[in-house]
Formats: sequence, C-alpha cells, structure tokens
Amino acid sequence: MNNIQKHLPKNKPLVVGFLISLIGTLPLGYLNVIGLQLLLENGHLATIQFILGIVFIEFFVLKVVSYGSKWLVQQQKLLLFIDIFTILFFSISAFYFYATIGNEQNFSLKQLQLIQVPFVLGLTLNILNFMQWPYWSGVYLYLFRTQKIKPNSNQNNFFIVGALVGTFVGMILFTEAGNYFLTDKKAIISKYLNIIFTILFSALALIQIINFFLKRNNNNATLKQKTIKIKI
Repeated sequence: MNNIQKHLPKNKPLVVGFLISLIGTLPLGYLNVIGLQLLLENGHLATIQFILGIVFIEFFVLKVVSYGSKWLVQQQKLLLFIDIFTILFFSISAFYFYATIGNEQNFSLKQLQLIQVPFVLGLTLNILNFMQWPYWSGVYLYLFRTQKIKPNSNQNNFFIVGALVGTFVGMILFTEAGNYFLTDKKAIISKYLNIIFTILFSALALIQIINFFLKRNNNNATLKQKTIKIKI
C-alpha cells in the first residue's frame, strides 16, 4: 500500500480516493464474503442495497476522520480498545463457525433477521468495522503530509466521493467475480461455508494479533528513545 501511495497523483483527489478505496476493498474480507454470499442467496438487488449500507456508514467515517485524524492517532487508549475489540470480534466469529463445522445446518444469511433488510445489514456490519477508523486516519495523515490533498478544502469532498465510489465498485467487482466462478458450484460452496468463514476469521484475527504486538513493540521502542534523549 505504501508503494501505491507514493505514486498517487497530486491535485486529483477524486482519483486518489477511488484508487485507495478500490485497492483496499478488493482483498478477501468478511464484508466481501458476506456480500458474495448475499448475491448467491438473494440476488443482485439485495447485494447492491447491502453495499450501499456499507458506503453510507463509510461516508460519515470519512467526514469525521478528515477533521479528527491527527487527534485520533494520538488517542492510544482508544486505539488499544479498537485493536482488542477487533481481535475479539474476529476470534469469537472464528470460534462460532469452527464450533458449527459438521452440523447438518450450515451457516446461511437467511438465518439472520437483518437479511430481510440488506441495507440495514450493511449499516450494522460496517458500524462494527472499527478497523476503518485508524486505517483512514493513517491515510489522511499521509495525504495531508504529502499535500496530495489539502485539509479543510473542497478537495476533501472530491476525495470522499472517490473513496465511496471505489468501495462500491470494489465490492461489486469482488461479488460479481465470485458469482461468475461459483455459479455452478453454489451447493458445493454452501456445504463448506462454515469452514471458509472459520479460516477467514482465524486469519484476520491472527493478522490483527501480529499487528497488535508489532505496534506495542514500536511504541515501546519509541518511548525508550524519547527517555534516552531526555536523560541526555
């Protein structure tokens, strides 16, 4: 991602927002997997409503973060809570799907009451996506520091529009590609959905745990350097 950010154009906030969001959306994630499952079970309209719910929450996240990114990255206790919550969320989800492997009834979105209103399902899941707060804060700090977009300017509005379109397009591409390759294998995939979610959430939890300890080590190293400088 850092290499990509270095080659982002200046004074083109719409393009910058679209590229960053598109690239960040395409990798395998639980929102994408749920969007794909929604497409397989309920069709295109439900999937579009689900993605619009995600985009709706992302709009407010980007608006808030664009003004408070510098403050947010300095709130160590808040970031610690986000890290721990994310690890617990992924770990509990992984354990749930692991515990249901082998059951006659595999997980299906039809088991969720919110599936009746896909837009609300997207809203709810993205509200629980706490990782996006520090992610977008880091992105904004980089863009402001490198002057690829100027803070408190109309460029930020164009950036947000580009980011929202990038998220929408990225999720549509992922779900449509998955639907294309799995059209003839829906029944087979449904049998292994619990295993897929177990592996996915376990991997996400592991990644977050590794990032958590790396952050703690970096913070401790930075604190030691500051202490040494003060003593000198």
